This record gives sequence, C-alpha cells and structure tokens, in this order.
Amino acid sequence: MLGQGWEDNDLLFPDPFGRPLNPMYLTRAFESLARSHGLKLRLHDLRHFHASALFQQGESPVLVSQRLGHQNIVTPIQLYGHLLSGKQKEAAETFAEAMPGG
Repeated sequence: MLGQGWEDNDLLFPDPFGRPLNPMYLTRAFESLARSHGLKLRLHDLRHFHASALFQQGESPVLVSQRLGHQNIVTPIQLYGHLLSGKQKEAAETFAEAMPGG
C-alpha cells in the first residue's frame, strides 16, 4: 500500500514503513499486553525460556549460543549450565552404549 514509502528490510517486527522498530516500543507493548492478562512477564523472559527449552531438550551449547547471537558458548553455559547437570547420567549411558560390548 505504501509503494515507494515501504522499505523491505526482511524484519520480523518492522515499523509501518518497513524500517527497524524502536526496541522499547516492542518491549513496552509486550509488557502492557502481559499485564493486561495478569502476568508479570518481560519480553526478555521469552529469550530465557527459548534457551532453557533448547537445553532441556538436549541441544548443544554451540547451537543455543548461535541462536541467541552470543559471540561464544561461555555466556549461555554460565547462564543455563545448571540445566545441563541432569544430562550427566544420560551422557554416561550414551557413551557406554557406544563402547564395544556396551
């Protein structure tokens, strides 16, 4: 509809002209929506949920780090490493199965 006024920047959340949104606009809109439903939820909480769900499903720290846009895998391991501790037994069993006679 905007014709020449629209900029296609392949953005998930563009402004009405296709340009990047001010991040605070989206943050405030999300938090307002959450409050209207009686939830105390920040937009950033969805990022933490995403990372936690991936780790709990066994995804690698490398993959999670890439999805979150971190420069290295240290940051997500520091933040979510506690979710990996329950994977020790599973890793030991997988290794045992890989061994001859396992």
